[in-house]
Amino acid sequence: MSRNIFMAPPWIATMAGWATLVLLAALSSGCVALFFGAAGGAAGTVYVMGKLTEELSYDVPAVHGAAQHAMKRLGLTLSEDRADALSAHMESEFADRAHVWIDLESLDESRTRVTVRVGFTGDEVRSRRILDTIKQTLHQARDSGKPVARKEGVSSTQ
Repeated sequence: MSRNIFMAPPWIATMAGWATLVLLAALSSGCVALFFGAAGGAAGTVYVMGKLTEELSYDVPAVHGAAQHAMKRLGLTLSEDRADALSAHMESEFADRAHVWIDLESLDESRTRVTVRVGFTGDEVRSRRILDTIKQTLHQARDSGKPVARKEGVSSTQ
């Protein structure tokens, strides 16, 4: 009696179906993206749900000054720019009308969480370009010994 080797027992087909269903549910729920985003957090920069976030070893006024300078370097005009010693919120827009949000939050005296979002669903490439320009401005200011920005006569770099 010849047996067709391509025919699987019914319970194997059912198991494969359930495994496929569970995998698709996990991928579409965002849990996998959240897991990989959390794993990437150990590296420093995290991109989750359209937002790029990184913690920098500078105070809010220094990062705010660097963000203003970075936006000018990228040719982006700020439509909104609010800041105090503990937080800042900036908004702009690309030529194709993709909206830009930058939020700064003080974690302690010399650490700031930077969050960049481009567009309503997020644009990781543009967000990274903005964040990289901010970090480059901070590093150049630190290396040259010049302050990034001055507010009320006080230097805003470390």
